[in-house]
Amino acid sequence: MARGRRYKRKSHRFRNFIIFLLIVALIAGGIWFLSGNFRKAQDVLGQKMYPIKYSEYVDKAAEKYNLDKALIYAVIRTESKFDPNCESNVGAVGLMQMMPESFRWVQKLRGTSLDDSELSKPSVNISYGSYLLKYFLKHYKDERCAVAAYNAGFVVSDWLKDSRYSSDGKTLKKIPYPETESYVKKVEHAKDMYNKLYFS
Repeated sequence: MARGRRYKRKSHRFRNFIIFLLIVALIAGGIWFLSGNFRKAQDVLGQKMYPIKYSEYVDKAAEKYNLDKALIYAVIRTESKFDPNCESNVGAVGLMQMMPESFRWVQKLRGTSLDDSELSKPSVNISYGSYLLKYFLKHYKDERCAVAAYNAGFVVSDWLKDSRYSSDGKTLKKIPYPETESYVKKVEHAKDMYNKLYFS
């Protein structure tokens, strides 16, 4: 009799152990399934918020000027959210929101002669906007300074000379224009997102 009870107890323990393993496997499988779908949903949402558009022109500009594609996309998204008809209240035009006078200045550097109306074309806007971005990168040799200059212009040179804003004359520890500071943060965040979603 005692032996039979012992056998039943062992049998119950074994069955409970199997049930426990099945429950653990189901929970682990559910977590794996949900986390995989959650990641996919995150990627889909991220790609809608940070789309890849006008890639033909971005790829060409990135190769021609040796620029990071993620940076070009980040500037376009921050400037116009990919609206080629975007025009600011100060007259900046197109995807990369170039000012007509900046367009004319860049044309002198490149030795070209286009009408201001050409600036609204995505191919022209991305090419000249990327050229200007590359110009600032070569001039300042620092991406944060270059992005700040794309927004605020050569006033960045004055900030670099001011110990309140730069400790080494090469990088900015603080940006005195709130609009430019916000702009730089948005571009940096967008660049990180583009790298995570498409280029990592």
